[in-house]
Amino acid sequence: MLTHAGGAAFARPEINIADDTPQALRRLVNDALSNDNADTFLASRGASGQLEALAHRCCDMAFAQSDLAARKTVHRVLHDLYGLHLSRPHPGLTDNQYSIELLRARRAIEVSWMEWELSQASPIPADVEPEAIGDAIKSLWKSHSGYNHAVFDFMKTDASRPQIIKYFTTDYALNMRFYDLIVLSLVGIDEDVRMEVAHNFWDEMGQGNPARTHVRLYRDLLDYLKIEDNPTQFVDALGWEGLSGYNLLLYFAFNRREYFRSIGALAITELSDPEQYAKLLSGCRRVGIGNDQPSILDYYSEHVEVDALHGDGWIDNVIVPVLRRYPGEARSVLEGAAMRLNSSEAYWDWQLAEMKAVKPVPTAALEAVN
Repeated sequence: MLTHAGGAAFARPEINIADDTPQALRRLVNDALSNDNADTFLASRGASGQLEALAHRCCDMAFAQSDLAARKTVHRVLHDLYGLHLSRPHPGLTDNQYSIELLRARRAIEVSWMEWELSQASPIPADVEPEAIGDAIKSLWKSHSGYNHAVFDFMKTDASRPQIIKYFTTDYALNMRFYDLIVLSLVGIDEDVRMEVAHNFWDEMGQGNPARTHVRLYRDLLDYLKIEDNPTQFVDALGWEGLSGYNLLLYFAFNRREYFRSIGALAITELSDPEQYAKLLSGCRRVGIGNDQPSILDYYSEHVEVDALHGDGWIDNVIVPVLRRYPGEARSVLEGAAMRLNSSEAYWDWQLAEMKAVKPVPTAALEAVN
């Protein structure tokens, strides 16, 4: 993603909305992001309004027509537009964070995408009482087809070392951004739920130890495995499934009206991590990852231990108090949980296929590693 002025003169975009829509959308967004002021750039080339039109057309292809290439483009564009709000502060940032043209395109994508996501969600129970919301979330989770997903059993018992390493590269984007999601979930919340969210934040920050922050622990694992920390490369390699799961939590976090869905989605994340990561850790040890340096797996082992407490804590100390105040929002909480479950299942399906495409190492080589 480009956030600095490109300094280059661009020819007027040649856009045929009926043809080449995904590529045209991506090109026009990239060109706009390469300029200090996207709105001025688009207006000077007679392209005002074309970005939104392209977004609508590409979303129709992506969601109504199930064109998966278009779906990946839509989510990559949304990923890059969300990145405008997450850039590290440094000299030379552009004015594009609140570009009218880019915001219109982003909103067009969000509306179409959310309509599709809701259409994919399983039936949501009505009129759930605040004290019953924990059971409702856990029932939704454990009855979902993505529960106990095969990707984690594959890593536990069958995956080779290169296949498990492949998982770590595809798991990068959201792991590196979870700190920001917790910070965003603290904004504007009521006093009686701040402590639980702050506790989650403190754990993300290694409880004050810079060497134990979750981002640092994940980077240490990449270093151990000799994987270059290359965010752009990791994002480029994601399918629409990975981009969608990443975008879903950011969409909830950036849109205040989606707060209730957001806390439902985060509850699923906290509940599901311990069981899944325990299987991942077993697989890592089976193929020799971390056997010579057990602490290198602390990013995942800490989530097994800590998230076992966070899941119920999030329900009891965030969701229940919020719903006592706004009991009519229980459905939204469950919708957020359902959408997170769907996006996770699609992502894990994709991850499993990606891992199985990696050629396994011979048994003799694996024994040598161990």
